[in-house]
Amino acid sequence: MRTLPSALSWTSVLGLLAFVSTDARAQLNTWLLRAGSGEVRSIDFSGGNPVLGNLVPSFGLGGTEDVNLMTTATGNPLFYTAVGSNNKVQVRTASFTVMPNGNGLISNASSQCSAIAPRPCHGPQYYVIHHDGANHEHYYSIVDMTLNGGQGDVTVKNKFIGSDLGEGMAVSRQLENGCRWLFCYSIDGDVLYLKRALISQSGIGEPVTIGSTHAPNGTAWYSTLKLSPANDRLGISLPNAVQPGAVDVAIWHLDAFNGTVSGVQQLSLSTDPVVGIEFSPAGGFLYFVGNSALPDMDFGRINLLTSEVEVIDPAIGPWVLSMECAANGRLYVGTSGFPRTLAEVRYPDATGLAAVGYDRNAVVFLSLGFMPVLPNAIEGEPPGTTSTPAYADFLVEELPGCEGHRFISKACLGSDLQWDFGDGWTDQRAQPTHRYGVGTFDVTLTLTSCGQEVSLTQPGIITVEGIQPVAGFETADSICQHAAVQFTNTSELASAYRWWFGDGGTSTAVDPWHTYHQHGMRTATLVAVEGCIVDTARKTVKVLPAAIASFHTNSDPCDERTYLVNTSIDGADWYWDFGDGETSAHWRDPMHVYQQMGAFDVVLVSDPGTMCADTARATLLAGYGLIPVAWFVPNAFTPNQDGVNDVLCIKGPEECASPEMTIHNKWGQQVWEGDAASGWDGMVGGAAAPEGVYAYVLKGRRDDMKHGWFVLAR
Repeated sequence: MRTLPSALSWTSVLGLLAFVSTDARAQLNTWLLRAGSGEVRSIDFSGGNPVLGNLVPSFGLGGTEDVNLMTTATGNPLFYTAVGSNNKVQVRTASFTVMPNGNGLISNASSQCSAIAPRPCHGPQYYVIHHDGANHEHYYSIVDMTLNGGQGDVTVKNKFIGSDLGEGMAVSRQLENGCRWLFCYSIDGDVLYLKRALISQSGIGEPVTIGSTHAPNGTAWYSTLKLSPANDRLGISLPNAVQPGAVDVAIWHLDAFNGTVSGVQQLSLSTDPVVGIEFSPAGGFLYFVGNSALPDMDFGRINLLTSEVEVIDPAIGPWVLSMECAANGRLYVGTSGFPRTLAEVRYPDATGLAAVGYDRNAVVFLSLGFMPVLPNAIEGEPPGTTSTPAYADFLVEELPGCEGHRFISKACLGSDLQWDFGDGWTDQRAQPTHRYGVGTFDVTLTLTSCGQEVSLTQPGIITVEGIQPVAGFETADSICQHAAVQFTNTSELASAYRWWFGDGGTSTAVDPWHTYHQHGMRTATLVAVEGCIVDTARKTVKVLPAAIASFHTNSDPCDERTYLVNTSIDGADWYWDFGDGETSAHWRDPMHVYQQMGAFDVVLVSDPGTMCADTARATLLAGYGLIPVAWFVPNAFTPNQDGVNDVLCIKGPEECASPEMTIHNKWGQQVWEGDAASGWDGMVGGAAAPEGVYAYVLKGRRDDMKHGWFVLAR
């Protein structure tokens, strides 16, 4: 371990060649600073030297880590966040008042950090990405600065991002296509998996693995993940490496636009358990700090070009975790001695320890339990300085075999995608595939980016050579719904065929038949194939409305009325012939009364008078139940016990039930009631009824009634 000289020499000043960096301005001018006792204060770097602000009462009280904020491009705070002892993040306005909906963001009192990123296409809205260290889960919430009188409020809370994720996270600067990446990690045994999730206008996507590294001494959920200000490297600490020569940090080269990493580099830095890391503003050095209960933890750096390790402070104190570069170009790290301080490296990119300008007592905080925890800034971009670009771009991949080409949009903010493949075909999918005929083709992608239509044409991007088949077919211009129609193939130089009939139906037959079950205009398409070369023919077919006519009746022959039930499939108009000389037009489900009994040939015509008319026929038995038709009523009877015509019986068809009958004298008084088939024997109250004229009333099953007169004679 080396100690740092207390003053700079003129010789060492020559090492200050790289300490001025435009990337330093990407960091925040205003911070929140948390003490181990849960206190939160603001700290201002706008004047160069840090100025400690007042204590914020009750903000984050009981939490030990995770404070954050978002500022404007000029460094003015927009809002603050901090986790408290209730394992929830609270969001406060620039004046430190709690937002109306600012409580209850899921976290953990000892989660290492959170992240804040602007929401693309949504102006003054921000994603707050927070971590639950107890369950190893990431969530995000949304702050809208147009609400609460311009002071902001939380509109969406606790949207799940993913599980089995560690505490460290980093947010990239805005990409050329307008989106950002959230970088995070998961662990499995002694393997750490680096992951990315897309930050877009619609939310934060599912984390996917982009790289991995082996940690021989074991992985940890509390590793720190940092992104270089130039967004060209990602580094992660491996806290369990405490043996000489053990790997303390893994660093990947990063392709920020594509979100891919390569060439992992494993570094050995210290025999202490390294947790906190931070890139210098120009990216030439990686700073590190040990973390344990012991006071003699190393604070140092490694030259990423020469791999030389330099220890700046060999005893910075126990439980040191976070480091950040500020907008003044300096790096800050907490110490845990007495007094508790915020140490400063004035020139983090200076060559040689003598030139870095280390001040252990840059900020002194005379309060119990000072363990600084610092905000997690967006690396490489000043907050509030970017606008969402109107961007369109795409890649083309030639697929193996005869699968054609795949088109991939690189505009992550794009919606309502419309591809024009240059051969008459279009598509609206995000990553369509397409097969071409012989020729050279321009491809155009049109999309909507944050409400603005953007279009990109790549001329001559596709060239296909080979034998060109010629597709062609014939079929009727107009056909009827539900009717089978043949498609006659007239193609040339093709060995295989693929048909799309415009209603979801497909075929690979040479001359297929197809039935359309929905009316309307349909475009039939034939793709003729020879090898990997295709040609396309299309024809619009008019499918006319038509029915499959059918019907039945729920009535039996003994019903007075016959109810006809139309069971046709589709159809718009109807014509009925009831088979007894009567007809009906337009009624879908008519009722008919047959005036005689018998078998009737009933005909239903759907859509009469059109080319798509259909006919259904059925023979129905009817008329047996109508009393005036099917029932014989005598006009006299002689109840004289001579065995002839002694009972007044009114008989109908044997298969039908007899109606009820009542008998009335000439004054209208009812003298008998009973079944008409059994009849009246001329007795009233046990005595013979007098001769004369009587009336009868018949009542059928459906309240059909018939009445008349008869003579009783003895």
